[in-house]
Amino acid sequence: MPVPLPSDIALRAPELSDAPALFALINANRDALRPWMPWLPLTRAEADSRAFLESAAASRQAGSAYTWLVLRGGELAGVCDLHAVDALNRHAFVGYWLDSSQVGQGVMQAALRLLLAEAFGPLGLHRVAIDAAEDNRRSCAVAERLGFRYEGVLREYLLLQGRYCDARQYSLLAHEWKQ
Repeated sequence: MPVPLPSDIALRAPELSDAPALFALINANRDALRPWMPWLPLTRAEADSRAFLESAAASRQAGSAYTWLVLRGGELAGVCDLHAVDALNRHAFVGYWLDSSQVGQGVMQAALRLLLAEAFGPLGLHRVAIDAAEDNRRSCAVAERLGFRYEGVLREYLLLQGRYCDARQYSLLAHEWKQ
């Protein structure tokens, strides 16, 4: 039986003042994030989260990436983004991570619905893709629940924990989302 999606999910563009809360959430979730997030070892202090937020603001201004904080009940619960935005071909990739205490409650599915509405609405994208580590079953399940189509395996595509891992690629087209 599907988990009902929570109604108290919102996305918000991050601000530099979010660095302490973001770093605290990352720090609290290191064990859960370590297998899947190659940037984790580079996030050692609040200053690293601040640098990430500065980079995210510059990327948003340039139109090359759009990062959002995932909020549940107004509290920080994770991050999602559209990255590698190709304005000419109107496609991008989706990335996401969530506080482990929120996993399994439909939070990311609800957050990505909001992200997809933005991607296929105001941003005018035609295609979005998710590349999830093949062993990251939860991430793959999120893509599948949202109606992304499995396209295949990208062999040794992700460098995680010092080894190359296969990734499952999923995609969703604007006309599929609107249906």
